[in-house]
Amino acid sequence: MGRKGRLFREKGQDLIEYALLLAIIAGIGFLIYQQSFMGDSIRTVFNNAGNLMENAGSKNSAKEDEPPLSIPDLVGKAVAEGNSGLGALLNTGSTHYIYSGTAEGNQVAQALNVPFHEGDIWSIGREVTAQNNYYVLAYYSAAQNGPVSKYASSDPGWNWRVTSSGGTSSQSGDPVTVPAQYYVYDPATGKQITSGYYSSHKKAYLVYAPGSGKDYTIR
Repeated sequence: MGRKGRLFREKGQDLIEYALLLAIIAGIGFLIYQQSFMGDSIRTVFNNAGNLMENAGSKNSAKEDEPPLSIPDLVGKAVAEGNSGLGALLNTGSTHYIYSGTAEGNQVAQALNVPFHEGDIWSIGREVTAQNNYYVLAYYSAAQNGPVSKYASSDPGWNWRVTSSGGTSSQSGDPVTVPAQYYVYDPATGKQITSGYYSSHKKAYLVYAPGSGKDYTIR
């Protein structure tokens, strides 16, 4: 009897183990069956992620393909954004000009990332009067017009010098003009109000920058 009892118990254990194994197999099969219905959703998630990455790559590629802004457009963008790099030009209470050939001019050009080229001379002003309120860029391109020195006066006493308020502190000798373009900007939007040459004669005055140096600029 003892031996038969052990056999019955062993057979019972085997049946239980088979039943558990069958339950596990059935559970795995059911899980696979359920996952087959999730396949479309999983594929949709991965497709959407792929599309997002592709769109992001396209946008980055489009940005890389965009041509760089011109010097006048960079100044207009800075005006529109109220860029702190404009420094004293942001003061709405008075007229102020910043010139090439000065520490202030170098600082502004660097802060705004304006790529003025070797030999270029320029001025950026903020005109604030009872009648006017605008920004103005006057720009002489050395690449287009050659070195500005070819226009300089041979008179050793020549001394036309500008001030930060846009006027002149000295007018010794005959005035000298150079070809230059100017751009006027709305202070609120940075959009160009008008553009063209600095005067009806398509010229601007060649002057010395504020201070005591001999660096040329225009006004």
